[in-house]
Amino acid sequence: MKNYKFKTKEIVVIAMFSAMSYILSLVPFVRYPQGGGINMFSMLPLLLVSILYSREAGLTAGLITGTISLLMGGYIMHPAQVILDYAIPDMALGLSDMFGKNNKKNIIFGSIVAVLLNTTAHFISGVIFFGQFAPEGMNPVVYSFIYNFSGHGIEGLLCVGVLSVFPIVSLRRVAKVQ
Repeated sequence: MKNYKFKTKEIVVIAMFSAMSYILSLVPFVRYPQGGGINMFSMLPLLLVSILYSREAGLTAGLITGTISLLMGGYIMHPAQVILDYAIPDMALGLSDMFGKNNKKNIIFGSIVAVLLNTTAHFISGVIFFGQFAPEGMNPVVYSFIYNFSGHGIEGLLCVGVLSVFPIVSLRRVAKVQ
């Protein structure tokens, strides 16, 4: 990323998509007790910015979104938890173009892998830092798996479903992206 030069339009789009992602994360479909849940397609802008522009744009938008989430009321237990809950998951969504962005199958597959990486980071954080919230007698690994994959995982799959019907080629043409 050090040698990547952002264009002005790309910077503006990154800022807008980061803001959209954060705002959509405030609109819950289902809210869980410790703050997780299923939100209104908050992963979609981060998946899209990578597909429309570049992986660098997606990673940057993810980092910005995670930072905004942290600053607007993040719950910090440990410095490593900040990385696992706020930096890595949102940045992982910026990898949605990892298998290419000109073929719909590659876009969908890359988005599914990005969502899995996002959810896995939350899962690991849940096991390490939030295992004490597991109901008595329940393994923290099972608890974190159920909690995170039923929230972030479902939301991510819904976003990939929406992305699969998005007219990506037309959107790229309208946005005048090469």
